[in-house]
Amino acid sequence: PLGKIRLSKKQTGKSLRFAIRDGIFFSLMTGFGESYFGAFAIFLKATNPQIAMIASLPQLLGAFFQFVSVRLLNVLKSRKTIILSGVIGQAMTWLLILSIPFLFPGRGIGWLIGAVIAYFVLGSFANPAWNSLMGDLVDSRRRGEYFGKRSRFMSVATFGSLCMAGMILHWMERAGNVAVGFALVFSIALVARLISASYISRMKEPTYIPRAEDQFSLWQFIRDGRKTNFGRFVAYTAFIHFSVQISGPFIAPYLLRDLRFTYLEFMFVSAATVLAQFLTLHMWGRLGDQFGNKKVLTLTGLLLPMIPLCWLFTTDFYLILAVQMFGGVAWAGFALAMGNFVFDTVSPPKRAQCVAIYNSANAIGIFCGASLGGFLSIRLPNQVAFWGIHIPLISNIQLLFLFSAFFRLAVSLKFLPKIREVREVPPFAAKDLFVSIAQMRPISGLKFNLFTLGRERKLTLLKKVDKKPAEEVPVAVGEEKE
Repeated sequence: PLGKIRLSKKQTGKSLRFAIRDGIFFSLMTGFGESYFGAFAIFLKATNPQIAMIASLPQLLGAFFQFVSVRLLNVLKSRKTIILSGVIGQAMTWLLILSIPFLFPGRGIGWLIGAVIAYFVLGSFANPAWNSLMGDLVDSRRRGEYFGKRSRFMSVATFGSLCMAGMILHWMERAGNVAVGFALVFSIALVARLISASYISRMKEPTYIPRAEDQFSLWQFIRDGRKTNFGRFVAYTAFIHFSVQISGPFIAPYLLRDLRFTYLEFMFVSAATVLAQFLTLHMWGRLGDQFGNKKVLTLTGLLLPMIPLCWLFTTDFYLILAVQMFGGVAWAGFALAMGNFVFDTVSPPKRAQCVAIYNSANAIGIFCGASLGGFLSIRLPNQVAFWGIHIPLISNIQLLFLFSAFFRLAVSLKFLPKIREVREVPPFAAKDLFVSIAQMRPISGLKFNLFTLGRERKLTLLKKVDKKPAEEVPVAVGEEKE
């Protein structure tokens, strides 16, 4: 069974370092490419419903292809083969995306939707195998530390690439060659993804041996999963993604169309979130390891509703930067705890299939939320009237922010009390967590990260990786993992 054939300490350490480099170049692709899908769609004169479709339909179709990926994985028994097929294919989609303004000037949106679907389908195809592989390589007791470190490197890469892409687009806009600017930044995204694939190809993987007793159908999960801790967690994240996407896809049109931000200002607003994540990921990783990922999930889950509310009260560029920084802090902790909770809750033999279900549920939430937002965006009024008072709005997208905040709060209050921690963590006192957060010093964190980036002492997990990790009990559908 999986886990009895392990890599040596040296092989595992090198693979984990290659995984960090893969993450860096994946983030460069995201910063130069994926982060500007919304801006590119607006350049091609997409409507709000079309922008909603670009933000939701590709991820939905991509998530369903993960089940194909899991079936192929059980046949091929090679996670790297599955991962590299998806990653290299995803890199090639940038050729079509960057050529759209030149080859299809009058039909760009249709081709963009098709290209983005291919992009997400191929990227999602690699996800279950990647999560399964990383779950085997990373010591369960140091996941927060390792993924926090990896995410910090990724945040630096995303921040730098976002800024560079924004500057390129700003220069090309002034020169009257925006299409060439998008082609240039998307070309860099293509090269970055190919370099990412090269590092994945150098990673080693433990032997993958699927067992019949670890397989279960989607229907079994739908029928019995709601009784499990993992099932409740999946429901929570799906509804959170639904709530977020009611307004999420429309931030780009709100800034670029309604507030008339330049590409440079749009870049700064986007980069502010990434910078805040970089400054706080180390702290969230340590808090997750110390207090448990459920505690971090709860705290940040209750912060998420405040973000869209803040968007309602300002159109000032500098205040929006502050809102984005706050959002980056909250999302850094939420995303890290959410990802680590999947590793904590699911036993290794079922990880690939459970990741496919988890991602599919989130994609359904994204699709439904964005579809609802797109529907409302062409029907909501541009003013609010009650008790004889008329309040004009800059955009009806502001009402989407209000709806998103309401749903985020309702979902967190409904589901968070039903999810429980699955790792053994020290007895928890709320004051300890808040004291730790209060002691966070972002500027000190910036100094620490900049001066130790690449020179931190080796992680404890790399020293202990040859020791047998705590046994994970396979989870039958409908059973709890204690």
